[in-house]
Amino acid sequence: MIASFAKTARQEAAVDSFRAAICPTKMTIADLGCSVGPNVLQMASEIIEAIAQASHQLNRRPPEMQVFLNDLPGNDFNTLFSLLPEFYELRETKLQETDQEQVPCFISGVPGSFYVRLFVSKSLHFVYSSNSLHWLSQVPQMQLQDGSEAPLNNKGNVYISHTSPPSVFEAYKKQFKRDFSLFLKCRGEEVVEGGHMVLTFMARRSSDPLAPMDFDGWELLAKALRDMVSLGLTEEEKVDSFNLPWYAPSMEEVKDEITIQGSFAIKKIELFDINWDDNSQEAPRNDHNYNPVAKSTLTMAKASRAVLESMLKSHFGEAIIEKLFERYCFLLEEYYSKYKAEVTNILIVFERK
Repeated sequence: MIASFAKTARQEAAVDSFRAAICPTKMTIADLGCSVGPNVLQMASEIIEAIAQASHQLNRRPPEMQVFLNDLPGNDFNTLFSLLPEFYELRETKLQETDQEQVPCFISGVPGSFYVRLFVSKSLHFVYSSNSLHWLSQVPQMQLQDGSEAPLNNKGNVYISHTSPPSVFEAYKKQFKRDFSLFLKCRGEEVVEGGHMVLTFMARRSSDPLAPMDFDGWELLAKALRDMVSLGLTEEEKVDSFNLPWYAPSMEEVKDEITIQGSFAIKKIELFDINWDDNSQEAPRNDHNYNPVAKSTLTMAKASRAVLESMLKSHFGEAIIEKLFERYCFLLEEYYSKYKAEVTNILIVFERK
């Protein structure tokens, strides 16, 4: 859904990078925080096709394309690479059907955190990242008066909440500023002048961190964890000491860091909402028990589990996981039967100065 919304922006920025490099014979592209699944290669294919079309319009030979797929070392790169033969086969079939010129394309994996340098200086023409940068490099720490750091005092919560002390918001905001600035600095060293970058990640509309958010999933996760305490499946102390390395910034916070860091100029920035309700599909015929809200919330719970499970297992142990997500899914369905299942995101198109 998010990838589809940003498709045109990605393609246009990739073509702008191609033109800024004065029709290079080689182009290097990076997908940061790629995860796993067919969408990863679909996005790469759309970018390659856009550059190939631009080359054709300029009567130029398409450049050779190097595509780097990056994520943390724990990402399932083997599953991702197992999709490559079909990807290349589909590209070959399409070329034969449309009589287009072959675009040499080489895809590689790059494991590592995008909060550090990943590539050779001035080697990237185009960078994109979809739905990843709301994840911080670490759980924030509180700054003590003597300058040392200590774990957050955020009892009963897993993120910023109305019951969180002001120090919790300040710690999260500081961690985001540090991480996002470092991300921009690293990419500024890796992207060529005139190269472009397109980012999408979760954000908030209000400058007030305690203003109601469309996505209330972390409040519900905290409630599910507290319910596990009531059932005797985990200890209250463990819940009190668990916080997510996640932050949804406001547009102002994002703009401020881009301006302060200084490597990139903003060409476009906007907020948009993604609805988890899949109303595009009709209910299965003769299925009178079909529940679109239950379907949407199950999708949300599965998506959250895919990202959170390793963190939760590490902190709480494996025994709690099934019951926890069963309860979490129930709470999501209960909540989103009354409210819209919308998530606010930010889209930014940059140009390297």
